[in-house]
Amino acid sequence: MKKSILFIILLLLIAFDCAIARSLVFGGDRDYPPYEFIDENGNLSGFNIDLVRSIERITGLEISIELDDWNKIVQKLKDGKIAAIMGMAATPEREMLYSFSIPHNYLQMSVFHRKPDSFGTIEDLKDKTIIVQRNGVMHDYLIENAITEKILLVDNPLEGLKTLASGKGDYGLFGKYQGLYFITQNRLSNLVVSDSAIFERDYSFAVSKEDASLLNALNKGLLLIRESGEYRELYKKWFGGLSWFEENMRNAVMWGFVAVALFTSALVGLSLWNSTLKKRVERRTNELAKKVAENESLRAKIRSLHEIAFLMEKCSSEEEVYDLIVKAAREILSFDYYSLDVLEGESLVVKRDSQNIAVNSSYPKNDGVAGRTFVTGDTIVIDDVTSVADAKPSDSKIRSVLSIPIGPFGVFQTISFQPAAFKNDDVELAELLLYHAVGAIGSIRKTQEIRFIAFHDSLTGLYNRTFFDEEVSRMATSRNLPISIIFCDVNGLKNINDNFGHFFGDEYLKTVADIVKGSCRTEDLVVRWGGDEFVILLLKTPTVKAREIVCRIEEKLKQIDTFPVALSAAFGVATKTDENESISEILEEAEFEMYDHKKILKGSPDKV
Repeated sequence: MKKSILFIILLLLIAFDCAIARSLVFGGDRDYPPYEFIDENGNLSGFNIDLVRSIERITGLEISIELDDWNKIVQKLKDGKIAAIMGMAATPEREMLYSFSIPHNYLQMSVFHRKPDSFGTIEDLKDKTIIVQRNGVMHDYLIENAITEKILLVDNPLEGLKTLASGKGDYGLFGKYQGLYFITQNRLSNLVVSDSAIFERDYSFAVSKEDASLLNALNKGLLLIRESGEYRELYKKWFGGLSWFEENMRNAVMWGFVAVALFTSALVGLSLWNSTLKKRVERRTNELAKKVAENESLRAKIRSLHEIAFLMEKCSSEEEVYDLIVKAAREILSFDYYSLDVLEGESLVVKRDSQNIAVNSSYPKNDGVAGRTFVTGDTIVIDDVTSVADAKPSDSKIRSVLSIPIGPFGVFQTISFQPAAFKNDDVELAELLLYHAVGAIGSIRKTQEIRFIAFHDSLTGLYNRTFFDEEVSRMATSRNLPISIIFCDVNGLKNINDNFGHFFGDEYLKTVADIVKGSCRTEDLVVRWGGDEFVILLLKTPTVKAREIVCRIEEKLKQIDTFPVALSAAFGVATKTDENESISEILEEAEFEMYDHKKILKGSPDKV
């Protein structure tokens, strides 16, 4: 129900945005497949192109797309000649120049080099000649980290890879999947890519800092496309899934069976010649059968992981994601204890654990193996905790540990009472599970953030009128009678703004809002109604109790002496006692009483 309400609200907000829509130009790189490129027929193509067309359709925005050299597109955004860039890696430095949407992809930048050269760590790049795209994210990366002064700039990744293949430069830093695409299409057979990415960032729409309305429309469009399932289809079209891995597993199993059959047949024949050899045949057959069974088990684990990942995409709360992490971990891993810890403030707090070992419910975010995992962002596998200095096992039975970061959100640990219990397959599957969890949690938090913005006043943090309109029909039922409404109007705000400035007026208004909120009960709904007006909805509250709350607010306002003028407000109270009365009538009655009160205050010089 909550997701449906959010979906309707987003549609209404988009409809409002469309009323003031303007023709927009979105820019992109002309040679950046599979994200955005001009195909052999001269057509605009790629994931980003399809994504923009979907957003254009669902939001009603009028968007034209321009592809050019990357550095020219970046300059056009800086000059205000285009409204947005369709895909840009979000870095702290770029966030100072542009506003970024909710991520619509994830960018992995890797090291490319010639055969038979090799690449191990970042240190291998020191003082080497590195080829990067001009004004690209890796150009910024090299400069910011002072890795080398020998930077060879090119206009696009294809030019860079061809330059590297020709013998110039030592390494090239480009997008992994895009680079592999170019190598295949252009037969650059002397180039290879490193196994791991050296740079990973959210890949988002980028707009100017001043264009908040466009940013909001893009975020709403992305949420709606995700809600409808259209995003998933676009992603599958351009990037596929893990089907390649499943296919490899099917081949492995098939050849395993073939190997078993052939090997068994041969050894059975030889067993006629030698009874000792027969025993060896049986032993070897059992070994191969065991490997086949292990492959079948791995395939089942991958299938289970796919199902969990699909369910994670549909989660509307982090609690649901936590439960799915635990469910999947039990199916793909063997362990004696687990703990799922999430960052809250400066501590990691245990959200889920198997409760068969006594542990602290929270601990500093940089403490122990879990803290090291969170701070470094690296998976840690410990075969024997007795050999690790910073391991602090809470139970003497603990021997091996698998500790995996949940992105910036926390850590997931599994523990075994056996040494060296976690194999490479376990680590890779668990990391893949947590990768999906990071995406799900990030999406949920972004949705909550947008929902908060949609339903809260940005200055005071109180609920806004939109939220009131949504909730009042649900709350104004007979079982909640009597329902009282307090209408509050802050006195003298215009004079304060005129005489002391709007910043001072904002602080004045926030102080009143804090006092109003602090004087009410937890279950009371406090809303910023307009510029200097507040409304309080009180369930199961008669008039006399509502007036007591008004008295509390007035007393607290009198105690504030940090402003050059006294804090004061006019109040009106009205109560719904009959289910046939409408809330709008009660609200209007409270407002009229407030105006009467305001007239009285204007006649009293010490109150104004």
